This record gives sequence, C-alpha cells and structure tokens, in this order.
Amino acid sequence: MIYFALAGRLWADAGSVDGPSIYQPSTNDEIIFRVSSSSAVISSGATVKTPEQHLKAAKQALVLFRETANPRFLGDAERELAAIPNHKQSAPFYFYRASLRQSLHLFDEALADLNKISAMKADNLESRMMRFTISFVSGNYQAAEQACSSLKQYENSLYAASCVQQLQAVSGDADAAYQALKQAMAAAGVLADRQALIWASGTLADIAERAGRDDALALWQLALQLNRGDLYTRARLASLLLNQGDYQQVMSLTEDYLAVDALAVSRAIAQQYLGGNEALVRILRERFDEARWRGEILHKRAYAQFLLEIEQQPQLALLMAEKNWEHQREWPDAVILSRAKDAANAVQVR
Repeated sequence: MIYFALAGRLWADAGSVDGPSIYQPSTNDEIIFRVSSSSAVISSGATVKTPEQHLKAAKQALVLFRETANPRFLGDAERELAAIPNHKQSAPFYFYRASLRQSLHLFDEALADLNKISAMKADNLESRMMRFTISFVSGNYQAAEQACSSLKQYENSLYAASCVQQLQAVSGDADAAYQALKQAMAAAGVLADRQALIWASGTLADIAERAGRDDALALWQLALQLNRGDLYTRARLASLLLNQGDYQQVMSLTEDYLAVDALAVSRAIAQQYLGGNEALVRILRERFDEARWRGEILHKRAYAQFLLEIEQQPQLALLMAEKNWEHQREWPDAVILSRAKDAANAVQVR
C-alpha cells in the first residue's frame, strides 16, 4: 500500500543517524532564532479559513469522492466540517454533513442532520431527495413515502413521479410502475429538467431490472449516457452485463475503475471466466482484509459477492449479505442475499 510505503520512508528519514550534529547553546540566555511579530501574524493568518471556505472545501471533497470513490476525500470533508464551530453550523453545513454520513452508510446520523434542516425550515429539493433516498435504501418505505409526498410541491413532477413509482415497484407491481414512469417521462419530453431526467432514467432502469424486463440493459446504458460520471449507474450496468454473461463488455466498462469496490469485483468475476484474474483478486483480498481490520467494511454487498463468486465461501457470503441487508435494501441487495442463501443451502444439502 502506498501510504504504508510513505509512512515507512518518513519513519526512516526521522530516524537517520547520519544527519548533522545537534547544536547546543552554552548558556540559557543565548538567542538561537528570533521570530518577528509580523512573520507570526502572516503565518497564522495564512491558515485561517472562514466557515464559508470550510463549507466550500467540504463540498468539493464530496464531489471528488463521488467521482473517484476514493475514501480519502471523505476524510477531507470530515475535517473541513469539523473545523466549523457550533454557532456557525448552518443549513448547508447540516446538508453536507448528512451527505458525508450517507456516503459512510451512517443513515440514522444523516437523517438526524436532515431533521435539523427541517427544524430550521430550510428544506429544499436536494435535502428532500436525500431524505427519500436514505429512507428508500434502508427499507423504511413509510418514511420514504412521506419524503416523496413533499416533492410534489416542485414544478418538475418527474422527481415525484420517480419516487412514487419506485415505491410502487417494491410493493409488488413493478410492471405497472414501469409503464407509469415511462409515460411521465414521455409527457415531460424535452422540457424536462436534465437532473430530473437523469434521476428518472436511473429509476426506470432499476424498475425494469426488478420486473425482469428485456429492456433493462438498454435503460441502464441510457442512464449512463446521460451521466457518464455516475459510479452507481456504471456499477449497476456492469452487474447486469455480468449476469447476462457479457464478460468483454464488463471488462470495457470497468477499466480504470478499480478503486470502486463494486466495479472491481465485477471485473474480477468477468476475468475469472476469461482467465487471468489473479492479480486483481490479490488486490481485492488486501483491500477487504484491510477494511475488516479497520472494522469499517462500507460496501458489504460487493464484499458478499466477492466471497460468493471469487472465494467460493457461501456461508461467509451469506453472513455478509445479511449484515448488508440490515441497513441497505435495494434490488441488488435482495439479489445477492438470495443467491448467498441458495448457495449456502446447497452446501448444507451435500
């Protein structure tokens, strides 16, 4: 690991015995270095940030995390937000901290921050969308329905239509939800807000996959075309291609995205069928072992899939899939849980 190598180098440099000899003054009154008051003011002033600057830096770090999936940026965002004193914690502060906590899968804590925004009567489209997403992903459909209702006040009805039909799909009528959302998107047409269209396209693809429709793959491809940088959409498309046995397409889609656990695992599984996945498997083993050592496996779904498909350990995969299901209940979470149960049961029958 790079940071272990860097830490080792710094340790080695600090412990070198070949450096210059240490000067010791002959008396306690001897002046070695004088710091002027002006230089001290300049030095201290250069490191001071305003709360607004901390918020801007936190926002940038969160954007970079979503673009790269590098957890270092979450640490950067956390440090920037922690530097803001309590009396300066505004609605944007709570929104960015909720976003940080959502990324860390601390859903209850994220909702607590969103509640503070509501108490300040500062809710907006973004905070309401986040509340819906967290509630839906964690399987609290009653809370998700309440958040969805609050979206109906906005002019662009695609947001409301998307969440209404996504809830309809999980209730068991995915085909009807698919048709209703498709009609809403057609009605919005070219007048639809681009962000709303991106959201609706991903939702439609998710519903189509849940319903087992043949056009699910094309819909995920469309969703990715609309938002090329979205790692979640790329991972869902790669997973569907993997399930359909299109391993070469998985390889193309996951190239240069090995930092993303879900995409790296999909690539390793595709390589398993094509041949030559040993190097990537070693990397993933180290990554997951390190996460286990730290006690913070964020992407339990990807790890469960790795245990099931690569390590061939269905019992451990089931344990991880069940832990994942405690906090996250999207369609792919249900799929990996079902597969792990089937595999674990098959082993017991033997």
